[in-house]
Amino acid sequence: YCFSTPIFFFQSRYLTAYSSIILVSIIATVFRSEFAVTGGTRATRNVFFSMLKSVLRAPMSYFETVPMGRILNRFTYDTDINDVTLTQVISMFITSIAWYVAGICIHVSILPWSALALFPVSFMYWFLMMHYRMSGPDLQRIDALSRSPLQSMITECLEGSTSIRIFAQGGNFLRRFHDVTNINSSALLNYVSAQRWLGVRMEMLGTIVVLVSSVLIVTLNEVLGLEAGLAGLLIQWSSHFTITLNFLVDTFSETEAAITAIERVDAMADLPSEKPFETSEELEPPQTWPQEGTLEFDQVSLRYREGLALALNKLSFQVPAGKTCGVVGRTGAVSF
Repeated sequence: YCFSTPIFFFQSRYLTAYSSIILVSIIATVFRSEFAVTGGTRATRNVFFSMLKSVLRAPMSYFETVPMGRILNRFTYDTDINDVTLTQVISMFITSIAWYVAGICIHVSILPWSALALFPVSFMYWFLMMHYRMSGPDLQRIDALSRSPLQSMITECLEGSTSIRIFAQGGNFLRRFHDVTNINSSALLNYVSAQRWLGVRMEMLGTIVVLVSSVLIVTLNEVLGLEAGLAGLLIQWSSHFTITLNFLVDTFSETEAAITAIERVDAMADLPSEKPFETSEELEPPQTWPQEGTLEFDQVSLRYREGLALALNKLSFQVPAGKTCGVVGRTGAVSF
């Protein structure tokens, strides 16, 4: 009997609307999770293995010129940013876009006059975000670069702790560690301060939307004829619109800042490589080689890496088969 009453049919409309909204929300969440989480995991895995392969095949001159702390930073901090932080902020960025579109649609459908405040405020948010982008990602890069000497100092102290204690250099290393820590802390403080500068101005702009919506409802309610429920929904979404815009700009900025980790990892994935492990067929010696142990150098010039002086300058000599050759280094060390 209760299913045939007018009250049931009146409420069934709301139940149908809520069910449809929940169904669309579930489908959108599944697609967002598949794109951001599963797709992000596959992408970061490919980037990581590309970087690993590039570093393992890099020449020794690369490890002689690049601090070990920078390499460790790429495989620890930047990898963690790509695996965890970047995936999370991209997922939240997609959510913030959905919130923003839903907020605009609700405001315009209930009170079209609210567009007079929504779009100028959105433009001001976009202007502030573009202004923040001039320095925000660069501050994030400085923070990441200043962390490399810190990790390098930790590695040096752990590996050379015995020598540090023997030569009584603990105070010197402690001062150096404090210096690099202060530099990294300063970079992080500047980055956080820039974020707070943006946040304060966003909150001030967000209050304009709430003010305009409230004034329009109070002064023009007789003309608009809004029901109490719709007026309450509009004011509620007006207060949430500030949170939505803050969320949108914050997630966009965080996503752009986190993508700098991808840039650094991708740069390390494109390093000069050693020769292939397998010799090409045209360079392979005959199967009867070597027939005798004769060693001959004819006008050989070698350097350790590009940019350094020649270690061997047009060296020529011959060691007959069965003889032993000793090479004396500049420190007196001998190799046979």
